[in-house]
Amino acid sequence: MTQFTIQRHHTLGIDGARQLAQQWANHARRQHEMDCRVQAEADCERVSFERSGVEGCLVATADNFELHVTLGFLLSGFSDRIRSEIEKNLDAAIAKAVAASSGHTEETND
Repeated sequence: MTQFTIQRHHTLGIDGARQLAQQWANHARRQHEMDCRVQAEADCERVSFERSGVEGCLVATADNFELHVTLGFLLSGFSDRIRSEIEKNLDAAIAKAVAASSGHTEETND
């Protein structure tokens, strides 16, 4: 098994972070067939996710996203590629949300 954590600071505030966490969960369900459970807590939005070979949790607070991932044996060999792809997608999603919250729009493809 391989485990890794990705952290990203943001300026979205808790409402923007909650919205982005929900969007992330919807994308994970649709694109990666993840079983996602979204849980609103007082100071964060928590998305627990899993499917065969991978499980983890995304915690979105007012100023931080923290993503914990555990890959099973079969996916461990692809951990660098998987981590890189997650980082790229999370960074793009944050940038898009920040641009939208400041009145700028950016076109990105899912």
